[in-house]
Amino acid sequence: MKRWILALILALAGFGIAQAGVDPTNTFNLGLEAGANFSSLTGADITKIGSSLSSKLGFVGGGYLCLNFGNSFGIRPEVLYEQKGAAVSGTSTTTELDYIEVPVLLKFSLGLPAVNPAILLGPAFSWNMVAQAAGNNISGINSSDVGIVGGVELDIDKFLVSGRYELGLQNIQTNTNVQNGVLTFLVGYSFM
Repeated sequence: MKRWILALILALAGFGIAQAGVDPTNTFNLGLEAGANFSSLTGADITKIGSSLSSKLGFVGGGYLCLNFGNSFGIRPEVLYEQKGAAVSGTSTTTELDYIEVPVLLKFSLGLPAVNPAILLGPAFSWNMVAQAAGNNISGINSSDVGIVGGVELDIDKFLVSGRYELGLQNIQTNTNVQNGVLTFLVGYSFM
């Protein structure tokens, strides 16, 4: 399955680059973005983590660079700090999994000048920074994760609003079949 996803991303990137002409006046954008994550844990072994888990609200923020190949296609690497994990239903207990994440997204848009809708698709590479449950460190957490991201974005002049979903492709902990699942909403500003 991972090979099919990678093949699809590479094919879409090749098609986008082949179709796009480079506009020298708008070759890149640099900006900041921040928002909220609604994260949960998914997988066959979810009951090993907890039987009554629900989604957890967390912060996400960082910066991005969008390399534009014409008005309709771009490649956008980002560097984000993301709070992921899950909450235990009916309590204030949470599983906190914080990551430094680097999504590398393909951006396909209509190329409109003022209000421009776009589709985002690509992989995300994450490194775990915090792994705690009820204030105690969790052992056996994998130090990295790889996920696939898909979403939509609306560019309004120098501002952006986006929504995306990320599905983790690797287990968060050794010897368990549990992955991250994250719904993210971001607002951003391009200062270049």
